[in-house]
Amino acid sequence: MSAVLAAGSSLPERSPEAAIQDFLLSLNRPMRLLVAVSGGSDSLGLLLSLKRAIDGQTYAHRHSLSAATIDHGLRPEAADEAEQVAILCRELGVPHRIERWTGEKPTTGLSAAAREARYRLLAHAADTYDADAIVTGHTLDDQIETVAMRAGRSADAVLGLSGMAPATLYAGRLWILRPFLHTRRAAIRSSLEASGRAWIDDPSNDDPHYERVRTRRTAPRVDAATIDAAARQRISLSGQAAVWLRRHAIAGPGMLVRVSLDASGDSEKEVRDHALGALVAVLGGKPHRPGADSLARLSRNLDEGTDFRLTLSGALILRRRDRLYLVRERRGLLPLSYLPGAIGVWDGRYTILNLSDAEITVTGGPAPTIDPALPGSIRSALQGNAPQIIDIDGISYQQGALVTVVPRLSLYADFMPCFDQLLADAMAKLIGAEPSPRCPI
Repeated sequence: MSAVLAAGSSLPERSPEAAIQDFLLSLNRPMRLLVAVSGGSDSLGLLLSLKRAIDGQTYAHRHSLSAATIDHGLRPEAADEAEQVAILCRELGVPHRIERWTGEKPTTGLSAAAREARYRLLAHAADTYDADAIVTGHTLDDQIETVAMRAGRSADAVLGLSGMAPATLYAGRLWILRPFLHTRRAAIRSSLEASGRAWIDDPSNDDPHYERVRTRRTAPRVDAATIDAAARQRISLSGQAAVWLRRHAIAGPGMLVRVSLDASGDSEKEVRDHALGALVAVLGGKPHRPGADSLARLSRNLDEGTDFRLTLSGALILRRRDRLYLVRERRGLLPLSYLPGAIGVWDGRYTILNLSDAEITVTGGPAPTIDPALPGSIRSALQGNAPQIIDIDGISYQQGALVTVVPRLSLYADFMPCFDQLLADAMAKLIGAEPSPRCPI
């Protein structure tokens, strides 16, 4: 993970050429890269810079390019713009696909739905070309706007200020890489103008209906040094939290986790709270950490040193003396049906694959074993929060070769920034999930 900022380092602003040179040198193996190209200045500059650099092949590894353009179908001009990119890629000799977001579009939450569709379609294109990673043109300008938007939402200032990671794992399998996070948009456009290349301006980039546009116009500016410092702090904090979990936490049965509490006090409080915030989200099957107020309440209870019981993000948390118990609470466990051959997610916590020839339903049931020495409320939760498989006749179905149930890290299942890989892998080992693939930079 050499491209992630090391402690004590801070990258200055980089020209497009220098950023791409650093990026290609950082790759730890030969890679086929899928470039996400919209035709805008940032992605066009990314494609052309990568093409020039890779054609030179002065690097230790030989890399190759493919490209994809996503037509969200939200503007009538989008189809023609995608074709323009296709023509350019043919000129450059870069294999290119147009992926279209079809079907009915939501009337609310359009930006989030479009983002989800974009990465899903990019992943499909990557699979088609057998690409090892997706490369996007996010710039320092985008990074500053992202930090400004997140700063008011995050329960942890470090998480908000660290911004986008240079590498993010998508869907647990495909890395998204961002070489231009220390490059200004103006520098990319100057480079394009110098080479006589025109780009496409998307009018939505100036539409105040979108939060990013409003942020660009009104939010206070955050400098790159502040973002880099927060990224270094986040890497350090996540690494320490991983160590804390390995030292204090044991799991079983199922997704029950027991944490031993020692007298380290304030010296580990930040690390403890960071680890528990992530763990609560995973055990509750949630894609986000608990909110700031909820985490503060948990922290205060822990500091008081007395027994307590509370629920956060779908997880039951119980303290008895120097032992903390965390498990999915028994409420809100909805049954889901899976047709033959289907794969899906149950309760955010498990991936279900039905390779049988019959429809199955997964609902809440008892854990395989329940220790009678556990506190009563924990035993009660374990009586109904484990995945139970029932066939169409209502007969319990055993997990096995035909129906697999795999623990899932809900917090990192869609997007895992490389900042958090050590912590994610520590939790994966704790609950029996698969570790994440090695970061390529």
